[in-house]
Amino acid sequence: MKLRMNLNSEAIVKLAGLVSNSIILSTNIFLIGTNFRRQIKEKKTEAIANKLQLTAEVAQAIAGLSKVIVKTLDSYERR
Repeated sequence: MKLRMNLNSEAIVKLAGLVSNSIILSTNIFLIGTNFRRQIKEKKTEAIANKLQLTAEVAQAIAGLSKVIVKTLDSYERR
């Protein structure tokens, strides 16, 4: 069995357009997937940074409170 194809210029143009659109679609899928992964990573990093910032602020507040307590106790001891 022989398969015979007649390619005219219109068919070649349509085939080239199909290949081009397939490449563009594949590229867009890749870029969307990459962007999605990047956004997830950034959100995780941001959440960690926020938790670390909150921890630092709590530690600073505890240090300030401790300083006030120590000064208050020292002032009562001096009396």
